[in-house]
Amino acid sequence: MSRLAETLANIPLATLSIMIVCCVVYMYQFFVDPPMHHYTMCPRLVIYMSEYYRFITSSLFHGSIMHIGMNMMSTMAIGSSLEKRIGSLAMATTILWGIQLTSSIYTFISWLLYITIGYEHLMNQHSVGFSGVIFQLAVLEANLSPDRTRSVFGFVNVSSKMYPWALLVILQFVMPQISFLGHLSGILIGTMQSHGSLNIFFPSDEYLKDSEQKTSLAFIVRQPSFVSTPEAGTGLGRRREGSAGLFAEVGGSIALFVKNVCEALKVMIFGRGEG
Repeated sequence: MSRLAETLANIPLATLSIMIVCCVVYMYQFFVDPPMHHYTMCPRLVIYMSEYYRFITSSLFHGSIMHIGMNMMSTMAIGSSLEKRIGSLAMATTILWGIQLTSSIYTFISWLLYITIGYEHLMNQHSVGFSGVIFQLAVLEANLSPDRTRSVFGFVNVSSKMYPWALLVILQFVMPQISFLGHLSGILIGTMQSHGSLNIFFPSDEYLKDSEQKTSLAFIVRQPSFVSTPEAGTGLGRRREGSAGLFAEVGGSIALFVKNVCEALKVMIFGRGEG
């Protein structure tokens, strides 16, 4: 078995499937070269021209070979880790709803800024790529991870729950041309899903387990890369503290991140000191 085949064999089914879909779409882009502005996310065209298909196409299309390469590597790493924890059916529903929900909140925030403060740039901006969903998956993976802290490029340690927020800020400084709102939308959806605020959209653990026993899904369940729903459940959406608890946790995580950054800068400027 070649190294590529071995790598693909180790990727869980739902993660591998969305990677294949994105790659097939990019092959279509490469050989047909369709007008990209017909498929990008543009809130104004979604709201006023009812081009709702952009909710889906904007996540599956990519701007360049480097763009899709980076996104697929991130999907493979984050998606594989998450899917092995929650199972393939939960992962599939998370991705499918994630594509629509991240695009929806992106459009809503753009419209809200436009009608409240007259900020029109985001309404007319065209964006594309799967990274919004990747950030959603990163939030879920970080919340389920047993590791309490993670290192951000070896620069500063942050809590696992704060890790996606740290990436959001740092990547924006390193690559200012990327879509900040697209990534932020993914983080918001991931945070709401992990707190149970979006449970209405997602099937229960019991339903997922029952579905795996149905003959209609037997072919999918028999695939070697299929991951069954854990007996203990997915662990998603169990916390129901309400909006107050959600905002308190996010606020506390942001405060901790700022503290860690300040401490890191202090060490870089003044040194660690003695003792």
